Amino acid sequence: MDIKNKKLKAGNENGIIIAILAILLVLVLVIVGTVVVKDNAAVAKFDGGKVTKKEYQVYYEMFSSYLKSYGYDSNSIPEEILLKAAQDKMIVTDAKKAGVKLSKEDKAEVDEIFNNKEYITYFKDNYNFSIDTLKQIYYNDYIIQAYIEKLAAETEDAKIEEYIKSQYAEGETIDMNEYDTSHILFSFTKDDGTTMTDEEKANLKVTAEGVLARAVAGEDFATLAKEYSDDTGTAESDNPGQYKMYMDGNTVQEYSDAVKNMKPGEVNATLVQTAYGYHIIKLNAINENGRVKSETVREQYANTLFDNIVQDKHLDYDLEKFKEYVKSIDANAYSTTTDTTNTTNNTDTTNSTDGQVITVDENGNVVTGE
Repeated sequence: MDIKNKKLKAGNENGIIIAILAILLVLVLVIVGTVVVKDNAAVAKFDGGKVTKKEYQVYYEMFSSYLKSYGYDSNSIPEEILLKAAQDKMIVTDAKKAGVKLSKEDKAEVDEIFNNKEYITYFKDNYNFSIDTLKQIYYNDYIIQAYIEKLAAETEDAKIEEYIKSQYAEGETIDMNEYDTSHILFSFTKDDGTTMTDEEKANLKVTAEGVLARAVAGEDFATLAKEYSDDTGTAESDNPGQYKMYMDGNTVQEYSDAVKNMKPGEVNATLVQTAYGYHIIKLNAINENGRVKSETVREQYANTLFDNIVQDKHLDYDLEKFKEYVKSIDANAYSTTTDTTNTTNNTDTTNSTDGQVITVDENGNVVTGE
């Protein structure tokens, strides 16, 4: 269980597609009727490279059903997937220029997957795309992650601080510290997924208060967390119970408020109740300016450096030819009618084609026009 609030920024459709990339390794996929593409002809071009038909077919089969589940209609899905495929190729191109290479360890991990006969049989039985192309996309995914980590590590603290401040209103007080806490959660959710009754919660509170008394008395907090905490994500970590947080609104309010009033080394004297259950909280340390040093925050910043890459590298493709190609690999593509009366005119880049004009707005979304 995660005590962080789950947030999804409205309109950040590219974020959805990027999140789906991890699902490539899960293999819970829906089959799409396709034909084999054997050539390296370009479905789209950009400064310094192209997206081939073979590459696009892999992305399309992998992502199309997931985008449908997110509410995309069949008219928008093909171009959203093309943007994702193009963005990946662009990032890999820049990564290689920056000297980023696939590590031996990462290559071995991918090779192990593709040496698995059951894995390959699964794809051959259910898909028509090139397995070698899929393997290269796996390689590329590792290169992209290595590039993100490189940018995150090398970025100056001042830029990270500026990035953090950009997420707040002007003049708003910003706490740059990292709060190294540990907690033990007694969850209100039962093993069968249902919520406890009031009577059950009262009984749970008695148990939690007993463990709290032991923690306050000085028993090893990590040992108690490993034994009692229902937050398995922290309880089973190398440092059981540890949860590092910031005063950034991403941790439940009751937990944050308790931490604000604690001193390093202190166990909160009372249970803290949240929607998740009862928490026993310990503040291990306050790391000054720790948000700037956070690997997570720095990688988030690195990802923002790719936000405009599709526009900057001038993605170019012929819309009508692209539609014909997509229909050749999925007869159900472009099968819905959409209302274009509210089409946005907020565009950053215009790419000329033989047919319609393809434009990409500031969020990386495709807009078409005459």
